[in-house]
Amino acid sequence: MNRSSLLTVAATLASFTAAGCFFNPYAGMTGLDPEAIQAQQAQAMAEAQAQNDAQILAQLEESRAAVKASPGDMNAARVLAQRVGACFLLGLVERKKVDGEAAIAEVDAALEEATRKHPDQKAEALSSKGILFVHAKRNKEAIETLEASMAARPTVLACVPLIKELDDAGRSSEVVGHCKKARPAARDDEDRYTLLDSCLRHSHGGAAEQGLAWAGKADIDFYNQRTDEIVQQNAAHRAEQEAHSAQMRADFDASRRRAEEERAARAGAPSSGGGGGTYSLRLHNSCSRTVKLFFGDNPKFGSGTRTSLGSNTTSSYSGGAPKTVWIVDDRDQGISSFVASGSQSMQITSSCSGFSTY
Repeated sequence: MNRSSLLTVAATLASFTAAGCFFNPYAGMTGLDPEAIQAQQAQAMAEAQAQNDAQILAQLEESRAAVKASPGDMNAARVLAQRVGACFLLGLVERKKVDGEAAIAEVDAALEEATRKHPDQKAEALSSKGILFVHAKRNKEAIETLEASMAARPTVLACVPLIKELDDAGRSSEVVGHCKKARPAARDDEDRYTLLDSCLRHSHGGAAEQGLAWAGKADIDFYNQRTDEIVQQNAAHRAEQEAHSAQMRADFDASRRRAEEERAARAGAPSSGGGGGTYSLRLHNSCSRTVKLFFGDNPKFGSGTRTSLGSNTTSSYSGGAPKTVWIVDDRDQGISSFVASGSQSMQITSSCSGFSTY
């Protein structure tokens, strides 16, 4: 089992939950029906949850089969513990899709059998069991089991959840002692930073120079440098998300404007025998290269007709009016557009990025 995955699974899921990280593509948009949006979002979330639950349950059954096929296999037993923990963490136990107490007993039996066959891995087995108790909110048992794991052999994997539980229980004065024991067990920079950051937070030590004094100057310098890097990475990620959100809003607003133009053109277009309006377009390409075109409301997200027009070529198009005609780039992003209605003669300008009469 990859120890890094065990360290990061709970932290990643918990951070998303705590931060409320749900991206809302409709933020800041106007002219939408809030109730319809909420209904669509609720349906999408329910479908996503059902799919996620099915995947987790399938993985749980896979782990149960692996333990049954190889009794005493430590890796299989620890993976089973991890997946039962996910059932608690992600609400499957609460939603009655998994019998939590029975699943814990199943994990306990698997880990005990594995420990009998691999006594040298007792610390790892206890850490897996302790983390499962954390997810199940059996905090007293979590502390006792993780302390037993640290007593068997100090590890970062056991120390990080243990010191959080101790802090939550009002026992932060015990944190640094466990951190000192686990520090030699940090085998790479990921372990090292995870341990130092958790120890500083749960000991309430303040600045690294004071709160990590027990670890020494090299660890303090490492921690400060790595923290600065993480802050910069997070800022860049936030900026990227904000730019993406702004682009989605701009695309939606452009789509809405095109729809309004079409409605206005439809309202003003002359009728033909009581039927809907039509357009007849003669389009010339004055650009020095072939230009991609899209006939429809939104080239990026909508349905319509895609075509292209060669350099110094003229073509004719017709159909139901109004119809928005776009120049698009290689990623199907709209560059320029106009609404075709009635009989028109237009050209793609020599800049390759606009239209004008012809």
